[in-house]
Amino acid sequence: MTGDQCPARRYSTGFTLIEVIGALVIFSVGVLMVIQLSGALSEQMTRAAISSEIVALAHERLDSLEALDFDSLTVGTVADTVVVQGRSYSRSVSVTKMTGLLIEIDVTLAPADSLSGPDYTATSYAASTW
Repeated sequence: MTGDQCPARRYSTGFTLIEVIGALVIFSVGVLMVIQLSGALSEQMTRAAISSEIVALAHERLDSLEALDFDSLTVGTVADTVVVQGRSYSRSVSVTKMTGLLIEIDVTLAPADSLSGPDYTATSYAASTW
């Protein structure tokens, strides 16, 4: 038989069941990867929000101490507890006399409980006038 004499072949236009199942498997794997990635990103964003807030709290306390007169700064360490997004943080303020004219001020925020989390330390200096 020549090409002109062959009976017409019927081709179905559409997808076979195997193709549909394969596409669904590939799609499902992609969705699972996106869900896993979004969970990790959510945790990182929470950690970044906590870090931003403890940095702001540390600098707020440091700024309030820097605004005081040199002679009114008391040498020693004071600690309190602050809550950041439901987590307790221990804030420690340490004032150390370096020389007769220079004082070092350290503010540290660290997780108060056994849970891990970001911590932060800021240091500044206050000087007396000559």
